[in-house]
Amino acid sequence: MPMGLEISGLGDLRANLGELRQAASDDATRQALRAAAALIRDEEQQIAPVLDDWTAQSTALPPRALKDGIEFRIRKDGPGFLTALIGPRKGTRRAAHLVEFGHRLIKGGRSHVGARGAEGSGREIGQVPAHPFLRPAFDSKWRPALALFAETLKLQLKKWVK
Repeated sequence: MPMGLEISGLGDLRANLGELRQAASDDATRQALRAAAALIRDEEQQIAPVLDDWTAQSTALPPRALKDGIEFRIRKDGPGFLTALIGPRKGTRRAAHLVEFGHRLIKGGRSHVGARGAEGSGREIGQVPAHPFLRPAFDSKWRPALALFAETLKLQLKKWVK
C-alpha cells in the first residue's frame, strides 16, 4: 500500500504569507520614511527663524514656537502607499506661511489684495520680508533623505528576511 501525505489549507497559508509580506513591507517602508522625514524635519528646525522680541500685546507666536512646531507624520494612503508629511503643525501653519513668503503689515482692521487692489478697513503700514526656511531645508536635504530612505529600507527588509 503506497504511503502519502495529504496537506490541506495551503490556500489559506499562501494568503496569510501574502498578508505577512505586505505587513513586513509596510513596516519596513514606514521605518525608512520616518528616518528620511526626521532628517528633513531636523533641517527645517535648524534653520527656522526665532522671534527675538515678543511682548504680551504681540500677535506673533512666542519665541521658539515656530521652530518647535515643526513635525512629521506618516500617513497610509492605501495598500502599499505611505506618505510622509513634514512641516509646521496645525497651530503654527499660518505663521509659518507668513514667515516663509513674507506679508504686509496691516493696522486698524483687515485688508486683502483683490483684483482692484487693496481692499478692507485696514491700512498697510509696512512689509515683512520673506524668511524662507521650509523650502531651503527640503532643497538641501531631499537627496540625503532619499539615500537614507533606501539604506534604512534595505536594513529593515534584511531584518524581516531573518
